[in-house]
Amino acid sequence: MLAYRLLTALVLIPLVFLAVLGLPTPWFALLAALVPLAGSWELSRLAALESVPMRLLAVAATALLVSGFWLQHASPWSDRLLALLAAWWLLNLLVLLSGRLQPRPIQGPRWLRLLAGMLFLAGAWLALVRLHGLPQGPWLVMGFLLLIWVADSAAYFTGRSLGRRKLAPHISPGKTVEGALGALAGSLLVAVALWQADWAPLGFSGWALLCLVTVMVSIGGDLWESVLKRERGLKDSGRLLPGHGGVLDRVDSQIAAAPVFVTGLWLLGGQG
Repeated sequence: MLAYRLLTALVLIPLVFLAVLGLPTPWFALLAALVPLAGSWELSRLAALESVPMRLLAVAATALLVSGFWLQHASPWSDRLLALLAAWWLLNLLVLLSGRLQPRPIQGPRWLRLLAGMLFLAGAWLALVRLHGLPQGPWLVMGFLLLIWVADSAAYFTGRSLGRRKLAPHISPGKTVEGALGALAGSLLVAVALWQADWAPLGFSGWALLCLVTVMVSIGGDLWESVLKRERGLKDSGRLLPGHGGVLDRVDSQIAAAPVFVTGLWLLGGQG
């Protein structure tokens, strides 16, 4: 499985680099929109929608939501929406780690979960498109993605080799405190590297703080998807990406982290 995971990453990462750094924002937005559309298809399955027409309707609704966000992506309204999403994800992380949310098996459709998930997918897309349109935007988007990728990998390998204490056993027994600390350590290394490469529009202390908080919240995105899968009794959201599962399995961290990263840039005086 690890070999499949690495092979998929070796294929996808160069394509992502080319798309982020080589495409103008409108074309980047169009290509990136495939992620929330594919994610909404998988999300409808996690929300217990079994009918193919209903699942296609969820994809179509997400497409309309993304289109509406595009029309307002450069307006102050988009900044306010991203700030609200960032606040929600911060609160969500606290709730998930508190142990108060206990996943329970579900039978019928969960419409509220589906609608919220569609908003989260479209909101993360909006955050990255908003970021990409800035003067230094493509490099900031790439830096954000590298930050999450390295943190995820650091959590995976640190957890496997050193993991002892469970982070949220009621949600995801495989995640450990040591893995989370590995993710935070990896985020600091990336923060230093990106700052040295002049990719950061902030002073070092603000930039390091932003990277740490972004990665902390990204863990909440991972746990959020784990709740949905646990309630449905599924291991993966899909099978599109060998070694990674589905699209949601690959971008769950970014869904939570993107609004926080962009809002944090704005609050700290960067270009967000």
